[in-house]
Amino acid sequence: MAMWRLAALSLACVAGAQDTGLSEGELLLAKIKLHMMETLTRQPNYTCLETVERSRRDASTHKYRLEDVLRLEVALVDGKEMFAWPGSKQFEDKDFRAMVPTGTFGTGDFALHERAIFGSRAAAFEARGEQALNGRPAVRFDFRVPRPVSGYQIRIDDFQTIVGYHGSFYVDPSSLDLMRLEIAGDDLPPELKLKSISDRMDYALAQIGDGDFLLPESSEIVLVDLNGQESRNRLKFAGCHQFTGESVLKFEEPDPAGSAEPAQKAELELPANLGLALSLLDPIDTQTAAIGDPVRAQLSSDLKFKGHLLLTKGAAASGRVSRLERHDNFTLLGLIFTDVESSSVHAKLELELERLVGIDTVAPNRSWTMSSPLFRHEGLVTLKSGRVRVMRGTLMFWRTEAPQASHDSSVK
Repeated sequence: MAMWRLAALSLACVAGAQDTGLSEGELLLAKIKLHMMETLTRQPNYTCLETVERSRRDASTHKYRLEDVLRLEVALVDGKEMFAWPGSKQFEDKDFRAMVPTGTFGTGDFALHERAIFGSRAAAFEARGEQALNGRPAVRFDFRVPRPVSGYQIRIDDFQTIVGYHGSFYVDPSSLDLMRLEIAGDDLPPELKLKSISDRMDYALAQIGDGDFLLPESSEIVLVDLNGQESRNRLKFAGCHQFTGESVLKFEEPDPAGSAEPAQKAELELPANLGLALSLLDPIDTQTAAIGDPVRAQLSSDLKFKGHLLLTKGAAASGRVSRLERHDNFTLLGLIFTDVESSSVHAKLELELERLVGIDTVAPNRSWTMSSPLFRHEGLVTLKSGRVRVMRGTLMFWRTEAPQASHDSSVK
């Protein structure tokens, strides 16, 4: 059936080409671009959960080594990508490097590349004919975008630049829906210290609200440095849904009962050098956990200061996994807790980790280094290598930040 539709489409293109003076490839390209822009235009603002597996391999090895996994909420809002940690109640329009300061991370895969290629006159195209893609019929076009009209931005450490690029796209011959988009950077400046950079994105229909929309399903970004070392990011998108918002983008579910707004909680400022014990509510499995995953805990006893009750036992603390590095003989787990609240009181947390009870830790070798600098208020725990489960009920002893603290934290 698909090949019949491709033949019918080809006949239509021949007839159209005769009427317009365009070649068959030019007419088909015009139809694809029009269809893609109509598809992108009707898509609502939406957000998806993005999981990123970051791996590396040396020139002498064939197997990638998994370095870490990130999980974030990514939103497309009026043609702009925005990010937040899972469980956050709003997206913030800020430099993404404030969230992920080191390592390889690419943006643009969510929708920006399609808009640049199909929605502008920057790209020059060449028809490549029919090609099978994963056993399905497809039509392929190659394209090239020179640097002066490119928006392809690459950042390595503190150096950032725009480069030209080339690539290919594949569309379904019957629906003209995009199936795959491949791009590769051109004329990379020496400051990037890269031999090559490539990105492959695969697409599928996903339901948002009452409609089905063409969204990226997965992508793979590969960077090769001048020494032949490769960095690979594999991205997957899931749980996409629509949301509305203006300057503050919230995606909380509305109350179906239409009940009144809950009473605003009193804000409490915790004194410095105050010790508190948190009991973990959600187990952390180092095999399945990812940076950005929410972490919940509760106060294991009443929190008092000079005889005054500040927060009652059971007050809920929320945070996230800030680090999950896999080294040769240990795994480095990072945790940051940001808020604690009872039914009537809320307080921001700025903590330093003192110790954990109920989990075995190991001493790292002396030659190890962290993949990224220590985050402020981040507590570090060294666990044995391989799969480790930090169980529900594990006690964590923290202390509120002391005045003029250096923000250094020892490894536990």
